Amino acid sequence: MRTRERARHRIHALTAACLAIAYAAAAALAGCAAPSQAGAGRPAGGCPTPGITEDEVRLGMLLPDSGNAESLFSPFRAGVDARLGVANAAGGVHGRQVRYDWEDDGSEPERNLVGAGALVNRPVFAILESTSVASGSAAFLHSQGIPVLGTSLEDPWTRYDNMFSYSNLLGHTGAVSTYGDFVVEHGGQRAVMVVTQFSRTSQDFAEVLTASLRARGIPVVATVDATAPVNFGALGRQIKESGADVMVGAVTGGAFGQAVLAALGAQANLKVILSPTGYDQRLLDTFKQIIAGVYLVVDFTPFEADRPAHKGFLTAMARYAPETRPANQQAALSGWISADMLLRGLQAAGTCPTREGFIKALRAVRGYTADGLLPQPIDFRADFGKLTRCLSFVQVAPDGKRFDLVDPLPRCGEEVPR
Repeated sequence: MRTRERARHRIHALTAACLAIAYAAAAALAGCAAPSQAGAGRPAGGCPTPGITEDEVRLGMLLPDSGNAESLFSPFRAGVDARLGVANAAGGVHGRQVRYDWEDDGSEPERNLVGAGALVNRPVFAILESTSVASGSAAFLHSQGIPVLGTSLEDPWTRYDNMFSYSNLLGHTGAVSTYGDFVVEHGGQRAVMVVTQFSRTSQDFAEVLTASLRARGIPVVATVDATAPVNFGALGRQIKESGADVMVGAVTGGAFGQAVLAALGAQANLKVILSPTGYDQRLLDTFKQIIAGVYLVVDFTPFEADRPAHKGFLTAMARYAPETRPANQQAALSGWISADMLLRGLQAAGTCPTREGFIKALRAVRGYTADGLLPQPIDFRADFGKLTRCLSFVQVAPDGKRFDLVDPLPRCGEEVPR
């Protein structure tokens, strides 16, 4: 199945590459010409940059509004709306309002590339992106010099210098010991890995987690599939019969919650249950006490730390994205931070920004913390390409109604081989 999955993604990659070449050669795609340097969005005699007018910065956004990743990433847009709402109410950046157009990538690499091409043709200055298929358009956007800011869950974020994220959990090489350190400190000895067989991101994340555990002497003795629809009886038996006392997930929070339910039904003897995704009140509302005691990983300062920046985020969400409930969702905060990074780059790039100047200016930023939302300061040049070593951990309370902080906050590991 792994070989078949790799083959399928090689086909996806080849298709995406061919489409990117077509764009770069100014061929037509979906009836649109390739972007030119004299497109709309630039006033005569004004700032000669696509997407920049006298009174507006026009951005693009790529995210899955359909497909299997929709529920995980869709709140990202609300966080962007909140941060841009605050900025525009304060006068924008250099007197320009910051607005965006968006495209649904359908959770598919090919559609991600098509959406990117459509946005660049409008044109837009930069792109905000939160998806698990950013690899579909990464090479194309890099070739066009388009700044991209967002959620990093694939290795292109660690390879292309036009792509910015506040956290890198996946890269083309290496891993971090942070996950393994945590499991060892909590008494784990043998692990079972939960994956979704049709997701490349899930497979890659499982490799990173396995390397982290292995570096601390914890073997992964079995890998189980939690692809929907789940056969709870069969999945539970696999987990129990593995003999593992640790269960680690490389799947969405909902899929991991189902794996926990299956393990409990089979009375598996698990000492540590850990998921890098799922820090979301909606998960508690769905599974309640079923997931009591489960540990979750957070790549920013958790809401339970109750910092002033959290209060600012929640206030802005209530004003500019009131339809998003609950507001304290991981994807929404990712959107807020990504938009904040973009605003920081625009401010630094000057009154007539170019895409190249924006990338250079943001790469020069050091000590970035998103006003305290990040556990460790970022140097966008020195930290480029590196995986995030410092992570926070929370645990689902016994009543299943809240998350509790796990000290120390954050917990920092070291780089280990993959």
